Amino acid sequence: MSTASSIIEELFRLSGVSKEISAKKFYKKLRKNAIRYKKGERRCPNFFGVRVERSVYCGMPYFLFLPKEVESEKSVMYIHGSGYMNGYRRAQAKFAAEIAQNTHAKVYFPLYPKLPIATILPCFALLNNFYAFLRKKGDVLLVGDSRGASLALALAAEREEIRSVIAISPWVSLSVGEDGRAVDTDVMLSLSALDRAARLWAYDLPYESSKLSPIFGDYAGKELLVFAGGYELFRSDIRRFCHEKSEQGAVVTYREGREQQHCYPLLPTPEGREARKEIFKRLQGCIYGGKV
Repeated sequence: MSTASSIIEELFRLSGVSKEISAKKFYKKLRKNAIRYKKGERRCPNFFGVRVERSVYCGMPYFLFLPKEVESEKSVMYIHGSGYMNGYRRAQAKFAAEIAQNTHAKVYFPLYPKLPIATILPCFALLNNFYAFLRKKGDVLLVGDSRGASLALALAAEREEIRSVIAISPWVSLSVGEDGRAVDTDVMLSLSALDRAARLWAYDLPYESSKLSPIFGDYAGKELLVFAGGYELFRSDIRRFCHEKSEQGAVVTYREGREQQHCYPLLPTPEGREARKEIFKRLQGCIYGGKV
């Protein structure tokens, strides 16, 4: 583990984000998030070398990250992680900007509705329609992190034309397996928060629905690049997902960050930079090498 990774891990540990949370605190956070969703996502983030525009499609706002020169009709749809209840983080917007800069392609960043405003079915319908809207403009590559990666995989399971997905620390099983529940090295995820969010997000769908748990989806013939941190509690479920989907006909490339945390490719560390290089290379190959 690099020094930068050690420092960031300690900062997360001191922040207490992975600690168990009471029902009272959880619902208080939900109420605050509803207010933030309406206020905070109206402003475009700013990054050097990339223009960011905000627009709305079918009631769902989204950011469009535009590099100085757009060299392809293909685009990237990046679904950010959220715990199904949090707004986007600056690190996620920065990653979208870096994708645009390194691929010279448009990057669409949907600001999909989350708890308590929406649950899985209305959210998935909006994302599905948004993908269809982008598809009319050209081929679309899917990228997602954490819960956003789960939604990207869920879309790929339902749409045959989606051939490639890059999934960073996806929440592949909404129930979280027993091996993951025994992990004590994850300083970013709280099991009590995950469980409460999962129950609300699923609404009346069974956890075995591929919309909620991609581990039950079919990815035969698709190419998946999947990342997991060695210390995160999703690791065992992700490894199981990659093994099973490989046996069922998917072409899976699995990368595990040794001693790394959840969504480590987004962090400003040597390990994160190496992972991002591979992601950009994969996207460049898909965009300019004819692979989608």
